[in-house]
Amino acid sequence: MKKDKNTLYYNRILKCLLSGKKFTLLQLAESAGLSEKSIRTKINQLNDWMSVNQLGCIRKKQGTGIWLESSTAQKEILKERMSTSRDDDFCEELENRNRQLAGKLLKLKPGEIITICQLAESLYLSPPTVAGMLKKVSPWFEKRNLKIISVRNKGICVAGYEYNYRVAIKDYILYMMPDIMEALLGTYAPGLDIYRIRRMIVEAENAWRVELADVSFHMVWIMTCLSLSRTHMGDHDIFGRDNDEEVEHYNEYSFAESIYQRIESEYKIKISPADVKLLSILLLSARKIEGFSCLGEEDYAGQYDKNLKSFVRLVIETIDSVLDVDLTSDGILHESLLIHMRSVIFRLKYSTMTSDSITKYVKNGYKQTFLAAWSTSNLFEEYYGVQVTEEELAGIALYIQAALIRKKKNRPLLALMVSKRGLASSQFMIELMKYSIPEISEIKAVSFHDFCIEFYPDMDLIITSVDLKEEDPRIVMIEDRLSEEAVEGVRRKVREIRKNVTPFTFRFDNLCHQLFDVDLIFFHPDAADKDELLKLMVSRLEEKGDVTGNYMDSVFFREKATTTSIGHGIAIPHGNMMEVNESRIAVAILEQPVDWSGDLVDVVFLLAVKMTSNYEIRRTKQFYKDFLLLTESSENMDTIKCFDSAFSVYQYFIR
Repeated sequence: MKKDKNTLYYNRILKCLLSGKKFTLLQLAESAGLSEKSIRTKINQLNDWMSVNQLGCIRKKQGTGIWLESSTAQKEILKERMSTSRDDDFCEELENRNRQLAGKLLKLKPGEIITICQLAESLYLSPPTVAGMLKKVSPWFEKRNLKIISVRNKGICVAGYEYNYRVAIKDYILYMMPDIMEALLGTYAPGLDIYRIRRMIVEAENAWRVELADVSFHMVWIMTCLSLSRTHMGDHDIFGRDNDEEVEHYNEYSFAESIYQRIESEYKIKISPADVKLLSILLLSARKIEGFSCLGEEDYAGQYDKNLKSFVRLVIETIDSVLDVDLTSDGILHESLLIHMRSVIFRLKYSTMTSDSITKYVKNGYKQTFLAAWSTSNLFEEYYGVQVTEEELAGIALYIQAALIRKKKNRPLLALMVSKRGLASSQFMIELMKYSIPEISEIKAVSFHDFCIEFYPDMDLIITSVDLKEEDPRIVMIEDRLSEEAVEGVRRKVREIRKNVTPFTFRFDNLCHQLFDVDLIFFHPDAADKDELLKLMVSRLEEKGDVTGNYMDSVFFREKATTTSIGHGIAIPHGNMMEVNESRIAVAILEQPVDWSGDLVDVVFLLAVKMTSNYEIRRTKQFYKDFLLLTESSENMDTIKCFDSAFSVYQYFIR
């Protein structure tokens, strides 16, 4: 292996692969501090070198990952090569000096002037040498929207917004000097207990049940330390401009907010909303999207959202082609999936929680729709570098199924007639049936011997005069000869299908869908009284990382202060919003009512919501608006109580 600066990257790649694990391209790129394009080149070069030296090879397989295929002896040789080659042995002396110069410049305050002679003295170099080095480091600064400006008769300074400074310092520590990251962090955040900050980030991870990748964790660590150490630099206006990027509706924003809330509580200070926004933007762009344009320097969140909308369209188009339907014009589906995907991508990138609470229902009840959703699995790997789970695919399938129901609502029904009779006799029965039941637009005929139910997933109705030995809600039996009784039997089945297809008049707005989770819907829970029920519901919220360990006390404190029963058998308990990590609403449908401060209650909505951003305020207001429509109608409430499972209630809320 040639001893040059590339060996630094080769060693980082080998360090990952020698662990014996499989990695995505994005994971290796982040670990090496390279772009996806560069990491591909480096992997190919490293693989060629290993092949020439008979040290094994690097294997790649789509959907599986990238891994090292070498014998134990070959791996020992690779480890020895790594241990005997220091990174700085392969960096040109000039490059090392350039890094030192960049570090010196980043320590300057915005607008602070330093002479070339002062820089030269601090670097033990001559002024002409430093002047030449400044030309070489300028492009690195300009890429981050910082400019090295010469001030006549005074010296030089670095110009740019505080936001650009922090991103540049983060890149310098994380990618240019990763081996001494902690030492540098102490230098750029002097007097700050950086390990105290690290502990609070870990606490936020544990509360949310997420696990940041090493590079993402270090990025968060650096940015939060800079938030505390550089508050005086930009007078809290770190963007230096009006920043209208909408990141508040992403889980990344709520997660960043929860970290800063812990810091505020620990240090008794107030963190600027701009700091939260900056960290959430960087979390969003932690893994670049392959296949779409790079995130823009001026509007990370806007570009990310635009890319996500393109991804959602691609998912819908893929499912359309599998199901042979057209859902591209369904605005409700597009909006619902967009909101849903914002949470999905966050969970797939970071969450350590596993669940199959809705998968079994969807796979059994909507088999075709689930399989169609499964066809999009490779898209998540291709565009986001994540492996999508069955649970997330089941959630997507629910939104697709709701769209299919909307599409079927007003269209004529399609029917299939299965018979042992000849084609002529069957055709005569078909025409009479269509004439008698105008809701049926088309009836296809198939002989009993050729019939296979798997071939007809799109049929709304299956009319048969032969026992098919199948359990399918679409099947209706008739006599071998058409009679008025047979026609009436088909009419009843049509009415039944229409009733099941037609959505209920009430629905929660798409904005509220992420407030609900099937794991947080308690159907006929085993709770003897109010206190036992509240403990059960809050404990589940805490287990899922949606609230802190202090939320339980705040709920009971509120109950002691005043009753949360609102009449008509409904209660809406709630706790301190400062103890909420991610807004959620837990729901309990009781088989028998319990005493609630003198009232009898059998439906409970436990509100774990917050009002810490414009998005949260808008979503909470929308929930209350929809909640009033739901609860003011006895028909709606009876509908909820008549469901037979938590999944049915969840499906009703998010359809």
